[in-house]
Amino acid sequence: MPGWLIISSKQNLEITSNLNFSQQGLKKRHRKKAHEIEPGDYFFYYITGEQKLAAVVRIDSFVTEASDKIWVNLGKDPEECYPWRFQISPLLILDESHWLNMSEFSDKLLHFRKWPAKNWRLGLQGQIHALRDEDTQLLLQALTSVE
Repeated sequence: MPGWLIISSKQNLEITSNLNFSQQGLKKRHRKKAHEIEPGDYFFYYITGEQKLAAVVRIDSFVTEASDKIWVNLGKDPEECYPWRFQISPLLILDESHWLNMSEFSDKLLHFRKWPAKNWRLGLQGQIHALRDEDTQLLLQALTSVE
C-alpha cells in the first residue's frame, strides 16, 4: 500500500481542509511523481514549521491537470498553481493539539535512513516523497492510535 509524504505549510493544510479534504495539488515540477500515484494510495501531511504529522487521506483518482490557483507557494514561484490534482477523501485528520512530532519517527522510518541520523530532516525537503510500504503501515498505525 503506497504512501506519499506531503510536505505542507499550515496555510496550505487549512486550504485543503476548507476544501473538505476533497482534493490535493502538487507543484508542476512533480509531474513524474504525480503520474506514479494511484487510487488507493495515501497522502500523509507533514506540516513545516510545526515539524509534525497532521493527517492522512486516501487518494481516490489518478492525476488530472488544472490551472486554477488554490494553494499558496511560499517559495520561489508565487504564481505556482499546483497543476497536478488528485481527488482525495479524509481518512484521519488530527486536531492540532494531537499532531505527532515527526522526530518520533526519525529513527523508525526507512525513508530517513538515506541520510546520517543527525541529518534526518533532509528527508523532508521538497513537496512530496514516496514512502515504502513499511513506512506507510507504521504511519497509519501511529495516526490511528492517537486518541
